[in-house]
Amino acid sequence: MGKRRSKWILPLLVFGAVVGIFILIQAFSGLYPFGEKSNLLWDQDVQYVDFFAFYKDVLTGKADIGYSFSKSAGGSLVALLGYYLGCPLNLLVIFFEKEHLPLFIFLLTAVKLGLCGVTANLYFSRRFPGLSLGMRGMLSVAYGLMQYNMRQSSNIMWLDGVILLPLLLLAVYEFIEYGKKAGLFLAVLFSIAINWYTGYMTGLFAVIYFLYERILKCENFRGKEIKKFFIDGLLCGGTMVAGLLGSCFIFWPVVKGLQNGKEVFDPSIFQYAAHGSFLDVFQGFAVGGLVPTVSLYCGLIFLGFFFYYFLSGRRTFKEKIVSALVVLLMFASCWLVPLDCIWSGFRQVQSFAFRYGFVVTFLVLHLAARGAEDYEREQKNWKMISIFLLCMAGTGYFSFKNGYDGKVFGATIGFLVLYLLLFILVKKFSFTKNLIPLFLAVELLVNGVLTFTVNYGENGSVSDYQNYVLNEEKLVEQVKDREEDLFYRMDTLEKRNDNGTRLSAYLNEAMVYGYRSLSHYSSAYDTDVNRMLYDLGYSSELVLGGMDEAILPSDSLFGVKYLLSEKDVPGYIKLEDMDEYNGKAVYYNPFALGIGMETEDTVFENAESLDPFAFQNQFFSNILGRDVEIFKRADDSMTIENNSLNFVIQGQEGRNMLYGYVDSWIPNLQLYIDGEYRCDYAAWLGYKVFYIGNENEPHRISLTNYTGTDQEVFPYFYYLDQEVFEEVIEELQKKELQLEDFEDGYVSGSYISDEEGWMLLTIPYDGGWDAYVNGERVEVLGGANALTVIPIEEGENQIELEYHVPGVKEGWVLTVAGICLFLVLCRISTKKRS
Repeated sequence: MGKRRSKWILPLLVFGAVVGIFILIQAFSGLYPFGEKSNLLWDQDVQYVDFFAFYKDVLTGKADIGYSFSKSAGGSLVALLGYYLGCPLNLLVIFFEKEHLPLFIFLLTAVKLGLCGVTANLYFSRRFPGLSLGMRGMLSVAYGLMQYNMRQSSNIMWLDGVILLPLLLLAVYEFIEYGKKAGLFLAVLFSIAINWYTGYMTGLFAVIYFLYERILKCENFRGKEIKKFFIDGLLCGGTMVAGLLGSCFIFWPVVKGLQNGKEVFDPSIFQYAAHGSFLDVFQGFAVGGLVPTVSLYCGLIFLGFFFYYFLSGRRTFKEKIVSALVVLLMFASCWLVPLDCIWSGFRQVQSFAFRYGFVVTFLVLHLAARGAEDYEREQKNWKMISIFLLCMAGTGYFSFKNGYDGKVFGATIGFLVLYLLLFILVKKFSFTKNLIPLFLAVELLVNGVLTFTVNYGENGSVSDYQNYVLNEEKLVEQVKDREEDLFYRMDTLEKRNDNGTRLSAYLNEAMVYGYRSLSHYSSAYDTDVNRMLYDLGYSSELVLGGMDEAILPSDSLFGVKYLLSEKDVPGYIKLEDMDEYNGKAVYYNPFALGIGMETEDTVFENAESLDPFAFQNQFFSNILGRDVEIFKRADDSMTIENNSLNFVIQGQEGRNMLYGYVDSWIPNLQLYIDGEYRCDYAAWLGYKVFYIGNENEPHRISLTNYTGTDQEVFPYFYYLDQEVFEEVIEELQKKELQLEDFEDGYVSGSYISDEEGWMLLTIPYDGGWDAYVNGERVEVLGGANALTVIPIEEGENQIELEYHVPGVKEGWVLTVAGICLFLVLCRISTKKRS
């Protein structure tokens, strides 16, 4: 019993040290919960906190992860689960109210960092049993608080890969040494099931690690040794494939979901390009360095032991060469763009570069552990002194060449000097060796504070988040209490952390507050839906979709019945009897249609036009089966003066609303209408169609900061023919499906038709839908560019649609196949041993 307890003492100490230092980093950085500054950073603020709020609703039965109408008109969120929410620790979100999610994220981050240290300690303890306890503990703490974790802690789901990597590599090592397969099978399975993206990176590195450790084990490559090498390779590869198949109960449905969005393989990633020079990889070892290249900092003491390994007299030349080749490969991956893209999933990432950096840092710590092992036996202090002098020279070189921040340079040189003095004095004063853990702890603390101070420097108050969530819940609940219809969509024109430019990535509020909208932003998007919203004029981006300004005909077609807005919404009616929260009132659309309507054969023709107004005319025409013009062209005159692109539209009789869209090759403009600033335009996150005013008044539209010519801009100005629009809406209302039940993943209703025809539902087309008409299964088809169409019969039609997540059955079959393959491999190994 005593031995069992002692085994847990060091992991607990490591966990406590990592969490304790992280808490100090948060506190010294003034971050919540120790300060008022929000601890939500970048995508964590924009996306992940909203996903956690949605996940809480899933766990409490208020939402469905299989299918949700809160995602871009409707879609499966299984792919989102597999990438963002797969970690079992996320289940703890059920104990936190939505306004307290920043606290949940802080605690979750602290626990994950602590677990990084614990799994690293398990690896270093079993892989290097000859290392002193103190050294194993310090290596583990350094892994838990390495710069990758400090820089990427906001991408909290990637920490799952950091936690699981040591377990996977330990399983590979124990397979090589002892022939154990169960650990390897389970490590691969859980790595992919919990987060397939980091699972890909850790799996790829595990292959390299197997070759590395197996080659080192070979005394020579002759006869039986070669045969055994290849047999071990096949057994190890087979076990890993079995683990991959075993994860398919979740991984395969995720793959099916991702096929709706992420781009296909692009061969251009293999064109030669580089991130600076190869030597620039080493500048990422600085304390608190936020360098443009990879950040590999994990404690300067271990950078020293990393170099010591290659100077050690206890290692063979062969071992050093093999280790150097692996280091060269991994460092080159951070330098050469084609290798970088392979590690990133055969794609070029646009943000958060070097997402696989943790595997490179782990390699550094692995070799540092070998170096520390040698140092503890050799005690060659002069080597360490030489190494730290070399590191000081390297820091000076990078500071002169690329320029370090003053604090970064000072901290790095300061700690290098401390370690230098320590190894100078250690012979005369042996107690100085005991100062290494203290130096390392302070160094990791300083690194974290320097990093967080910069990254979180512009963050606002956490109370802004908390107040917004509480008030938005009240605003939305008013609408839910008022509305009796089973189906309606709503959205908000001003988002959380709105900066007034109308360029907002906060597009997942529907997931937080439980309503149905057209907006969504995540890596698990649906390309066809986003393309449709783009063509309609809602968004200027294809990887996300959202509403920043109302477009009355499209809003009505998709059943957008309510908008939350700080300003009056053209065509909508302000509900004066509802309270305002977050500065927003509730606006009602009297023209909003239901979820389904009878349509014509022409619905299967795709509308195509770069002009969003012509696109909407064609879109409605295809649905109605006849040509309609709800938008009509308005005349304009254009001038360019003083970097301002100006359009003037003369007034004319009528009560119609004017809209505009300017397709500009010149980006980053500011839109002014009648002298009043509206939004930033032709920019990332911007929208296309904007409301101008009534047609019976003259209007002036200006786009400032325009540096192009009249040949680089394509303006489109239209007015909405209100009479034609209302006739179209009235016609479609007469053909509406009579809804009887409407839930996430399930729709039922009835419709009486004069003849055989088609029913269009403003639900994105998805192969997961099964449809039944009068009890008979019918084929679900895609129409109206991205929507769902089903056949209907003459007379009464009882219609039912039910969603089943694609790939679930196949996934379980693959999982069973993986388990069978693993059992077969175990049987083969047993026979081989006997």
